[in-house]
Amino acid sequence: MMPKKLWNKDLIIAELKRCRQNGPRFNANLDDAARRHFGSLRAALDVAGLPCAKKPPPYNAWSKRSVVEAIRKRHSDGASLERTSRDDRLLYSAGKRLFGNWSAAMEAAGYPRPKREYYTADEVRLRIIDLYENGLALSLKSQNDQKLRRSAKKHFGGWRRAVESLGLGSELSRKWTDQAVIDAILRRRAAGLSIYTTREEDSGLFGAAVNRFGTWHNALQAAGIDGRVREHWSEEKVIERLREHIKNSPGLNIRKIDSNLAYAATRRFGSLNKALEAAGITTMPRKPRQAR
Repeated sequence: MMPKKLWNKDLIIAELKRCRQNGPRFNANLDDAARRHFGSLRAALDVAGLPCAKKPPPYNAWSKRSVVEAIRKRHSDGASLERTSRDDRLLYSAGKRLFGNWSAAMEAAGYPRPKREYYTADEVRLRIIDLYENGLALSLKSQNDQKLRRSAKKHFGGWRRAVESLGLGSELSRKWTDQAVIDAILRRRAAGLSIYTTREEDSGLFGAAVNRFGTWHNALQAAGIDGRVREHWSEEKVIERLREHIKNSPGLNIRKIDSNLAYAATRRFGSLNKALEAAGITTMPRKPRQAR
């Protein structure tokens, strides 16, 4: 769940200038914050040096033609048509009301959504069987395939039901032992999958490896894999990987999730903290402690 934004006057002014640089744009959270801190949206806009928007047209003022023109203008201004429901609720509501749905309104304006493609039900089952026979996790996360996700939902009502239709429901949650972790790592390698992308592609295996062996590198060593010699680290690569980890997994211990990176950072910069400073990361974000 995304953390709630803490508004102050400076942040509100900056966001108003950014969001309204191409003209008035509806943003409920920002507008509410402006009213709380400045008394009214108009007062906040005055401080920001921005013109106040005209009153929105009444409910019945919209026509199919005006909706089409507004959509085309929005597109020509470089705004995302997929985000209209967030940025311009009045236009979005009018489009749905007059055309039946937003996709039809976009199509009328000349911007049809590309048709979604699907696997057949048999193709979904074959993908699941292939995962099972190769000893890989029966997880959508390990596939990173949105078409597969959509297809499972269309034909079976969801991924879990697709797996259960083959009688493999018990395989969805694996019970990890040291040997099970080692076997899964070796099967993953034998299937030609990178051991360095396991955290993104099979978080269950990665988490179990860290829990059972302390670090991912220790788990690789237990499986007879020397993960340290596979990558050639430069200072630029260390900084890039540090920033990627902090972005994707804030609060996690770098030494636990990627001991190779921690080792390379220490070797290249003298210490992990110095490498973090070089990457522009002054403090390590920490996860809040849970109340006991």
